[in-house]
Formats: sequence, structure tokens, C-alpha cells
Amino acid sequence: MRVLYLTCFILIIMNAGIKGQETINAPITSLFTEQLSLYPQEKIYVQTDRNVYMSGETVWFRAHLVDALFLKQANASRYVYVELINPLNDIVQRIKIRPDSIGCFYGHVLLEEDLPEGNYVLRAYTWFMQNQGEDYFFRKSIYITDPTREKIAPEVTFRPENNQMKAEISFVNKVTHHKVIPEQCLVFPDGDPEGKGIPLRFEDEKAAYTFKEREMNAARVILLQTLFDGTIYNSYFNVPAVDNTFQVDFFPEGGYAPFSANIKMAFKAINADGLSEEIEGEIFDDQGQAYSTFSSFHLGMGHFRMYYDPQRTYYAICKNKDNVSKRFDLPAASLNAVSLTTMWRDEYLRVTLAKSPQYELPKGLKVIAHIRGQLSMKSPGRKARDILFLNAIFFLRVLFILS
Repeated sequence: MRVLYLTCFILIIMNAGIKGQETINAPITSLFTEQLSLYPQEKIYVQTDRNVYMSGETVWFRAHLVDALFLKQANASRYVYVELINPLNDIVQRIKIRPDSIGCFYGHVLLEEDLPEGNYVLRAYTWFMQNQGEDYFFRKSIYITDPTREKIAPEVTFRPENNQMKAEISFVNKVTHHKVIPEQCLVFPDGDPEGKGIPLRFEDEKAAYTFKEREMNAARVILLQTLFDGTIYNSYFNVPAVDNTFQVDFFPEGGYAPFSANIKMAFKAINADGLSEEIEGEIFDDQGQAYSTFSSFHLGMGHFRMYYDPQRTYYAICKNKDNVSKRFDLPAASLNAVSLTTMWRDEYLRVTLAKSPQYELPKGLKVIAHIRGQLSMKSPGRKARDILFLNAIFFLRVLFILS
């Protein structure tokens, strides 16, 4: 069994004018040291007391702030910011907490009693982490329910109709399990409870509403507001897209596709809702000759082997479960492209170099492995055909660098 503990980066570095072991290692070590000293990074993790809450309750949490290199407690930042974000991607609350006497960050978020039911996100960061961008922020999904749901529960189904999305809405009494009609039910197509709600009319214990695309917000989230037994019940719902098309992106292993080299090509398919889409497809060249077939095997993802003929270009015809077909061009190959390929062998990961046969590598080829910026291996003087084996205790993310 492969045990994955750390993230290790493997880099191939080429320097034509470097001679000698000490000369090779010294500049690289100093560059990594300079990078870490000038651009230190923090990591943050938020631990909550649970994942499901009722509006009006309190979310208790602890934020763990560590140095990204040593994974030890970081003391550079004086404050941690924690935000509660609703399904519309709006910030509902933001709090600012300071560490206690031993450097630990504890806090809580008091949920408002009229908070609509739905999926929310806790986002945490420091002021310094904003320099690296929001991709470095911590995010955690929590679900907030409304106490009125203990009395009634909405049942909403969506179906496309004339290039629009129609919703059928009904309510069930949680005690008697019978259909009920609330005193009032409003739908807010833009999801804003401060906006104008549209009253729904019930017939045979059902109400229907057809959503127009111009009414929808970017998140495609609506708000349903219900008055039952003198209590207001708010809940968010995601409206699926009418469009049943999809997008497939292809990723050559190592980031580049060399000519005349056998490489692994990964792909990811998503639908109009941004969710994974299971597909199958076939590869063709520019003369219409079939090359190979493939299909996704997990959440719209998969891979296949690919060999680029220098005289040909390639494209894929992909089909989803609704038999909708689309054409996608594969990434263009290059004569000067060089990339790393990997393959597990027992408890070791084999790392090899893929390039076009005609391309001559410059002298000074080296393999550099680092964990969070800390060098763990320097291997100069290897030939392009040599194979590097690394123990499976490392999870490898492979990069290629020319310097």
C-alpha cells in the first residue's frame, strides 16, 4: 500500500554553463533559500464543532495557523479573518480574531435566526495570505437548516421546458407526512430576500414556476420563502442549467506534448452546471482516421495513451450520457517540448523524461526534488534516458523548468 505523507516537487533544471558538483548545488540552494525568505507562506485550517447547524445557533471553531514550510505554529500574523459566505457568494458575516496567550486562535460565528437554509462556506485567511491570492484561503462547507423544517419540508423538482427551466413545488407536513399548502409562498428568482418576491399559486397541492434566464443570478440560486403556521421559512435552491452541453479539457502529462513520444493524456469533462459529466470519445487525426477510444471512469475524469505524429494534428469527438456529441481539439504538440512522465512500480515512482527524438537537450541536466521549498534531493549529470526512482512515501507533483 502506498502511504502518502508529504508533497514533493520534482524539477528538471538545465544549465549549459555550470561545472562541478558544488557549483551546481550552491546557486540552487541559495535560490530556494532566497525564495523562502522573501516570500514566506502561511497555511490555515479551521476545525468546527460540527458540519450542520440551525439558524440561530453558534458555530464554534479553532483556526490552526502554521508556517507552510515547517508546518509549525506561525506567529507572524496577529489576526485571522473568518467569513461566512452564502450560496450567492455573498459575505454574510466576517469576524476578526486574535490569538490567545499561547498563540491559538479560537472564535465563533453567531448565525442569524432568519438565515435561509442552504449550503454555506466558511472561508479563513490572514492579511498576509491575501498577497498570494484567494487560492491560498481555507474553505469549509457547512449546511445551515431552518427550525421550521421540523414542521414542513419543501419538495422541488426541475425539468426543462421550451428552453427554460420549470420548477414544481410542493410541501409535506413532517408530522403527518401529508401534502400541505402554506399560508403564503414567495419565490425570489435572483435569490435576494430584499428584492421583489413572486407569489406562487397552488393547485392540487402543487405550485409551478418557469424561470427565465435573464432573471437568474450568476450562481443560479433562488430563494423560496414560505409562511406556515405563522412562521417564515427561507431556503436556497440551485436551478440546473437548461443547456445539456459539456466541456472537455485535455492535459498532457508534464504539461507539454512532444512529437514522436508516447505520453499519457488526461482529461476532465464538466457540464453546464459546473459538475462532472461522464463521457466517452474517440480520437481522430486531421485526415479523419480513427486513432483510439477512451471513456471517463470517475467524475468525468480519465486518461489514455497518446502518440503525436509530426505530420498530423488530432481532435476528439466526445459524447455524454444524453448522446450529445461535441468536437474538441487536442493540445498542439511541439518539437521542442520536454516533459516528465511518471509510473508507479511497487512502492516506488518511476520518473522519466519525454521529448522528441530530434530535440537535443542542453548540457547540465539535473533532477531537483523539494518538499514545500526545502531541498531533499539534488542529482546532477543524469542522462535523459536514465530513470529516477523515488520512494512512495512522497506524493510527487512533477514540474519542468529551464533556467
